[in-house]
Amino acid sequence: MFMKPIFTTSYVDPDLDGVACAVAYAELLNATGTSAMVCLMGHPTVEAEFALSILEVPRPADRESFAQDERVIILDASELVHFEGRLVPEQVIEVIDHRQMNDAHLFAHAKVQVELVGAAATLVAEKFHEQNFLPSTKSAQLLQAAIISNTQNFQASTTTDRDHLMMKWLHEIAPLSESFVHDMFAAKSDFTGEKLEQAMDIETAIFEMGDKRLGIVQLEMVGSESLVVNRYDEILEILDRLREQNKLDVIFLTVLDIEKKLNRFVTADSVAQALLTEALGVTFTGNTAVREGIIMRKEIIPLIKKSVVRPDPIL
Repeated sequence: MFMKPIFTTSYVDPDLDGVACAVAYAELLNATGTSAMVCLMGHPTVEAEFALSILEVPRPADRESFAQDERVIILDASELVHFEGRLVPEQVIEVIDHRQMNDAHLFAHAKVQVELVGAAATLVAEKFHEQNFLPSTKSAQLLQAAIISNTQNFQASTTTDRDHLMMKWLHEIAPLSESFVHDMFAAKSDFTGEKLEQAMDIETAIFEMGDKRLGIVQLEMVGSESLVVNRYDEILEILDRLREQNKLDVIFLTVLDIEKKLNRFVTADSVAQALLTEALGVTFTGNTAVREGIIMRKEIIPLIKKSVVRPDPIL
């Protein structure tokens, strides 16, 4: 009897890590005897599109949603809210993610692997390594790009020895060009014109905390001060629109400055400011704050949750 392929995917509007994992894991499954096809939902980030283009990786197929009788593997994702109702937990047969905050318990029929490494791409690379199977040049390079991106070129505090080890192994298989990392970070720093609003739309992640909805917009770039100063009013207007559009109770922007190794926070939301002050110890001047040392959205969420669940919750 003909079996439908298993679909590998990530959350809606996936970043480079999600795209790389979905592409490479489908390759591994097919190479080891399991029919698989990568399909993405929404629009990949600018950085993901850049990597696909420069590395000449065929763009994965698009899907609006998955039928309930289709088997799906989700990578670099484990929270239902990030799928916007486009799949159901019962059809998910495997989960591979690296987030402390997750809905892994909801995927009753899935083999779940959630491990706190810098990039989900590291977990996929380890699967190739454990099975003594070399990824193709394109997959090896795509996984390297994802590890570099997700660890902020190994500057993020979430970076582990496992990320370094898999990066070294993949580099030996198919090294990236000397200019690739610089060009990739330059591409993701381009928020000229309408690109800023488009990026903020795509990079809005929504988290459910009790009966409240929290939105965090994360941008990664070099030159964050110029962006925040020169387009301050526009950023606040976009945040207001995103709050209304997504029916959010709280929203803020965090901009990771890869070069200066810091975060800039922007929000006119007094509750968001209180949460960030409590969780991260930042001090707001007007509607902006700066924190030294890069901290990722996935690290911020558990810290905010501690503030939310305390006896006198802020949210």
